Amino acid sequence: MGANGGSRDLEGATLNYVVGRSFGVVELVVVALIIAVLAGEATRAYEGYARLARTVEGKLLAAALWTAIHTRATSACGSAVVVSTMFPRAGLDASGVSGSTRWAVSGGAFNAIMADCATGAISPDGEIFTIRGQTKDVSALGVKLTYTAAAAPPAQLHCTTDGGASFSEC
Repeated sequence: MGANGGSRDLEGATLNYVVGRSFGVVELVVVALIIAVLAGEATRAYEGYARLARTVEGKLLAAALWTAIHTRATSACGSAVVVSTMFPRAGLDASGVSGSTRWAVSGGAFNAIMADCATGAISPDGEIFTIRGQTKDVSALGVKLTYTAAAAPPAQLHCTTDGGASFSEC
C-alpha cells in the first residue's frame, strides 16, 4: 500500500491510462461513416449479384425454349414451327407461363420459324420470343432471343433489367 492509500493510487493510474487513451467523438463518427459507406457499397454489390442470379434463371428458361424450338425445326425441316407449340417441352404451360409463375413468354408466342433442309439455316431473322419476369422480385427482368443468320452466333440472348426499356447482350 502506498502512502496515499495504496491500491487507490493504482486504480487512479489505471483509470487515467484508459481515459487518456480512449477515442473521442470525432474518431467514433469517422469510424461510423466508414462503416456506413462500406455497408452501402456491399448492399449495392449484393443487389447486383442477386439481379444477375435472377436473370440467369430467365436465360436458362430461354435456352430450354430455344432448344425445343430449334430441335423441332431441324427435325421437321421445311415445316413451320410455332413457338407456342414448344412451351410444354421447355417447362411452360400452354399459355407460356413457368410452373413457378415467375416467368412468362410475353412476345413472339405466335412466331413461326422454319429450318432449311439443305443448310439448316433458320428463317426468318428477327426476334423469336421474349420472356419477362412476373413476380415482384423479377418484374423488371426480361430475356429476348433474336436470330440473325449472318451473325456469329446466329441466336443471341439480350437481357433487360429496367422493365424492357432497353435490352443489351447478356
